[in-house]
Amino acid sequence: MKKKVFLLESDPAQLKPLRDRLKEFLKGSSLPHRSESAILVAVGEGATNAIRHAYQGEKGRTVRITLEDHKDKLVFRIRDYGRKIDLQKVQMPELPPKKGGGLGLYFMETMMDQVQYNTGHRRGNELILTKYKH
Repeated sequence: MKKKVFLLESDPAQLKPLRDRLKEFLKGSSLPHRSESAILVAVGEGATNAIRHAYQGEKGRTVRITLEDHKDKLVFRIRDYGRKIDLQKVQMPELPPKKGGGLGLYFMETMMDQVQYNTGHRRGNELILTKYKH
C-alpha cells in the first residue's frame, strides 16, 4: 500500500494546492480520467465541509488528509478536530437545489463507491471516501 498524508490549514485558499497534490498522487493509480476527476471533486467537497462545518470557517485549524493506494481501491481519510457532525441531521439535498450550496454530500455519495463517517474520535470527525479500481 502506498500512503501519503497532507496537512491542510482550514482556509478555502488551501483547496487548490490540495487538488494539485491529489492529481500528483493519482498519476500512478491507473484509474480512468473520469474517476480521477470524481475523486478531486469528492475530496475537495469533504475538505470544504471540514472547513465550513467542523471549524465554522475559522482559519488556522488543521485538516489531515490521508491518501491510501491499496491493490484494489483508493481510500481518502479527511480528519478534522472541530465540532462533531450530527449524523441524524445529515440529509441528502433536494434536487434541484432551491438555494446555493448543500450539494457536497450529494457529490460525494454519487461520485465515490463508499462514503463513511467515523465519529468515534474523542473530538472531531473523520470522513472516509473509497473508490474501487474496477
